[in-house]
Amino acid sequence: MQKITIKNSKGQNIAAVVHSREGETRKLAILCPGFLDSKDYHHLAGLGEALAKEGYTAVRFDPTGTWESEGDISEYNTTQYLQDIKSVKAYMFEEQKYDHLLMVGHSRGGRVSLIYSANDPEVSKVVGIMPSAISTPRDSAKQRRNDKWKEEGKMTSKRDVPGNEKEVREFTVPYSFLEDSMKYDTFEEASKIHVPILLITGEKDTIIPPEEVKEIYSNANEPKKFVIIPGIGHDYRHNLGEVEIVNKVIVDYLKSLK
Repeated sequence: MQKITIKNSKGQNIAAVVHSREGETRKLAILCPGFLDSKDYHHLAGLGEALAKEGYTAVRFDPTGTWESEGDISEYNTTQYLQDIKSVKAYMFEEQKYDHLLMVGHSRGGRVSLIYSANDPEVSKVVGIMPSAISTPRDSAKQRRNDKWKEEGKMTSKRDVPGNEKEVREFTVPYSFLEDSMKYDTFEEASKIHVPILLITGEKDTIIPPEEVKEIYSNANEPKKFVIIPGIGHDYRHNLGEVEIVNKVIVDYLKSLK
């Protein structure tokens, strides 16, 4: 495991971690965290290790404006996130030539992985773990949250610090984040992807319900696979046993495609 920094499209440093095994590999995996999540949360760190054992070089990163990456939180939006993925890919391809690119993300990270994959012909496979679909909420509670967000112009959200769940970090996200997010429709983008897609949902996920992920799946092209994992919710990262279950589903799927 190696910590690195990568310049984003604005010349700012993106903090990243690379997992690899000894020997040459031609497979690269880019791991994308969810909304305000850290690259260092257990589910992405564990997945990076699991993929490295399968012969991938796996890189996870903090998007611009979050955690260890430079930039202001006002720069943390979907458009910049997609640019960050481009920057990460370009850096890794400069270091070594890869002929296989896997995109993986959880929640919002799954959403941007799908959007990015729809627009980069070099992507070989994509995995969406509980990916969010569209920014327009389908229930009244989320709509009230967004209305308040718009009225106040900002929303404060807390995240636990990696390695110390009792400590939290606050992020105050401007409403412009949501305005930018609404430019992208995951359903439409999924319909443009023509490489293998794995979509994973948790039976107990109340943040991104299984039916929302299933709808993304319905819009995707073959070859595709949809997996509901029993007993798991959206924040499965807090349970190492559940992290292993999700990672095994991903690894087994990748092996099945060989």
